[in-house]
Amino acid sequence: MAEEPGAESPLLNQMMSEAFDWSDQKLPVRDAIWDYYMEKNDHDTLKTEKDVEPYMNMSTDDLKSKAEALLKK
Repeated sequence: MAEEPGAESPLLNQMMSEAFDWSDQKLPVRDAIWDYYMEKNDHDTLKTEKDVEPYMNMSTDDLKSKAEALLKK
């Protein structure tokens, strides 16, 4: 079933360990992305909000590849 354009990807709510075989984190993908940007932005919520916003409307495929590039260590 195709995703609706602009709809939030269900991947955002999956646990990192379920979404990525390289992760053992037990937090949702959305929280991992948020935490990454909070650290990067010296805990500035407004900057983090702006950085995270594009992830909320990405397709699952785009989100998965961008999250992997961002979070895989």
